[in-house]
Amino acid sequence: MQVFALCEVLYEYSGLSVLRLPYNFLNDMAVQAVARLMQVNPGLQLLDLTGNEVTDKGVAALTEVLAKPGAGLKALILRHNPIGDTGALAIADMLRSNSSLTMLDLADCHVSIKGLIGLANALTAPEGNSSLQILDLEDAQLAAPQDSTYQHLARMLTTNTALTELSLAKCRLVDSQLELLTTYGFARSSARWTSLSLRGNRLSPFSGPTLERLLSFPGLSHLQRLNLASNNLGNDGAAALARVLPASCPAIRELDLRSNGIGDVGVTALAAALPLVNSLELLLVWGNTFSPASSRALAEALAAPQLRRLRTDVRAYVVDGEVALALQEVAE
Repeated sequence: MQVFALCEVLYEYSGLSVLRLPYNFLNDMAVQAVARLMQVNPGLQLLDLTGNEVTDKGVAALTEVLAKPGAGLKALILRHNPIGDTGALAIADMLRSNSSLTMLDLADCHVSIKGLIGLANALTAPEGNSSLQILDLEDAQLAAPQDSTYQHLARMLTTNTALTELSLAKCRLVDSQLELLTTYGFARSSARWTSLSLRGNRLSPFSGPTLERLLSFPGLSHLQRLNLASNNLGNDGAAALARVLPASCPAIRELDLRSNGIGDVGVTALAAALPLVNSLELLLVWGNTFSPASSRALAEALAAPQLRRLRTDVRAYVVDGEVALALQEVAE
């Protein structure tokens, strides 16, 4: 893409509010042109640079503009760019002075422990940013994260009251680290959480009680989206969710439990709980184990009148008098 020519044209267009340039092989020089466009067009609200070739040098150009008084950008999407720790730390420094950004997507940006800690500290009160509401840290490069890494995140959770949506998907989170975040972070949080993604971590059935406790906190009572896909919660984890969701999650709309090693006992427990979760609109469960008995239980639950709005990725059918479940496409 001739991004330089595009920016030249857009310099004169004061009505620009959204600029999406995903997967265009944009390098740091191209992003510097975009940064200049941001500077002359403070009305720009959303910038999407997904899947380009932006490094810390390009990030430096963006953060220089965003750190200035009067910056107006509200959403910055940098996912799938190799910005690394240096880029993440530049963003962290910018966040300390920026008051416009409400959404930051740094999924798969080659950020490791140093960058993650820097971002967490930049979002820790009282000196930290207090405007960001949505933070995506998916696939942070935490090959062997120590609990000290999550202590910084827990401190952020304790003091930051602005965040409402957080993704720690694919961050190699294990049971003990979820326990740390729950006990020393979410338990003390006064934020109003609406979305939490822990997809693709290393959570086992032993994390069931921790998840049950986490979802019972007042700050999670407004939760609308919970993504726990691609862990190994098993029957115990599913049973814990079945106990806590009806009582503590009255606003839950989307629940993703795909590929979690859940068997008959867990599926049956979830089936019994579903009619009590009237707010649910999307349930994803494919990739678990369904016997005829648990398939029947889930099919009967999904047919309940109070779940008529519910969309799911499984459909029931009968073979030789036995109920089975098949995968079906569903809009997410």
